[in-house]
Amino acid sequence: MQRKKWIRTAATVALAVTAASACGSSQDPLLTKGTPVPSPTASPSEKVSPQHPAPGKKAPVLEQIKYDLESRVLYMGGAVPKPTSSSCDTAEVGENAQTFTCTVKYMGVDVPFRVETKGGFILMQYTATPTKGGVLTAEGMRARAWKQYGMYGGSAARSLRCDKAPAVQLVPIDRPSGYRCYVGEGGLKGSYDAIVTANGMRLT
Repeated sequence: MQRKKWIRTAATVALAVTAASACGSSQDPLLTKGTPVPSPTASPSEKVSPQHPAPGKKAPVLEQIKYDLESRVLYMGGAVPKPTSSSCDTAEVGENAQTFTCTVKYMGVDVPFRVETKGGFILMQYTATPTKGGVLTAEGMRARAWKQYGMYGGSAARSLRCDKAPAVQLVPIDRPSGYRCYVGEGGLKGSYDAIVTANGMRLT
């Protein structure tokens, strides 16, 4: 999945960072699958960014690309605020078109991107495509579930559950990850696939 981007354009995806409430006692499968999602102890954050300073507008283009890719990986993982770092197999980005690889490290997992620049002097347009999938975190999945279904309270919050997943792993982009969250009661009752996109995470 490719996404065109201008260097001066900021990331726009914002996700929550905490988790949710739940439980049910019926033998309905939607009330027993997965594990209850605990209610958050603080209001979810709407934004997350790499924990190191952002490069300025006059910083080298490569540093700006790396910072943007780290931001994207954070949102893929459900906006869990953990340290990120990145490296690329080129030393700099020039005015001519280039193709190179950058890898973001997040929670011990490497997320590689194929980066293609279009060239340019004032503005540098580029696309960055994850080559081995996106990163899913169990904490981020629970946070997403809370934001979509738990924060309104009621039966949806009480019956909210999610599959037990590894703390972090690579999963396919724009396809069901193999993990789901469940609402066992109320108008939102159903099972929802956790899907990681090139820009974030959603339950659908």
